[in-house]
Amino acid sequence: MIKELSGKVSTVLGPINPSDTGITLMHEHVFVDGACFQSVPEEASLRSLIRSEIKPELIKHLAKHWNVISNHIKLNDFTLMQEELKSFVLSGGKTIVEATSIGIGRDPVALAKMARATGLNIVMGSSYYIPASYPEYLSNMTEDDVYDQIMRDIVIGIDNTGIKAGLIGEVGIGGSISQLIDRDQEMPEEKVLRASARAQASTGAPMIIHPSPIKESLLRVCEIIIDCGVDPSKIVFAHMDVQTELSVLETLTKQGFNVEYDSWGIEDTELIDSQDDALQLPNDNQRLHHLRSLINNGYINNLIITQDMFLGLQLQSSGGKGYSHIIDNIIPRMKHLDFTQKEINNILVLNPQRILTFK
Repeated sequence: MIKELSGKVSTVLGPINPSDTGITLMHEHVFVDGACFQSVPEEASLRSLIRSEIKPELIKHLAKHWNVISNHIKLNDFTLMQEELKSFVLSGGKTIVEATSIGIGRDPVALAKMARATGLNIVMGSSYYIPASYPEYLSNMTEDDVYDQIMRDIVIGIDNTGIKAGLIGEVGIGGSISQLIDRDQEMPEEKVLRASARAQASTGAPMIIHPSPIKESLLRVCEIIIDCGVDPSKIVFAHMDVQTELSVLETLTKQGFNVEYDSWGIEDTELIDSQDDALQLPNDNQRLHHLRSLINNGYINNLIITQDMFLGLQLQSSGGKGYSHIIDNIIPRMKHLDFTQKEINNILVLNPQRILTFK
């Protein structure tokens, strides 16, 4: 554990008291480059979309071809993002957890400037995203090397900026753990996952995992990180909206892990092309009913809701719901569906506060 961070939340502008976090979005991106997802279609007419600007006439393509339009998978305009975050601030939001990790454009200096420009508490991530985004040098790093790097990011700061990560993650799982081709084969993500989990055990830091929602993969990830000594109450499994079998999520919550619903405002089913009924993109009403079921089963303290702003279609400037969607639209709907104020406060304030506070 880290004495100077114990009992604090570590932001890009320094540690703060947990009571100052307020309404928190636990998994967002302010500056991100999703080039690792870039797809080049076979069809010549669709290739014309790659360099297109996001305009009203292209909105119909954004879900189906989300990773073809290059600008759609990048958030990098400071002025635009400042304006986008303004709606969250004006609606009463206080804290953004910026989960961009190494490989997808983590930008500590820009995040510190944005925190000053908006007045938001911004918590920055560390560790590595999915294998498709790994820098070449990572292949030459050992698990101990990755562990040491994460520890430096948290304790000393990133590179020579002095700006510290307050989160481990989002730690990406893709490739072989997701596919589970051969349980005994070498998995490129396991080195990063183990190093990240060890750093969590050493620091008491919060950790977000970008997993495959497939049950077998989730269980394998649980095995690995528990073996490394993590505190499950500090671990968040992201992107669980698409796992519609609540019994699968309860295999996580029963162990003390947190599950995250983070696609609020995205209701276009073209984003998920799955023939598996258990892996589908729900709409916001379905998400709310899933939350109610999990709460009724006793897991109020294991739930996180956030928006994972990553794509152009989510921005208000592109006709999306923006960073304030949960505050402006979901909270009123929760109240209409008889969620109590205590439950709402638990999910949006107290759970993030607990997870983000270093032990």
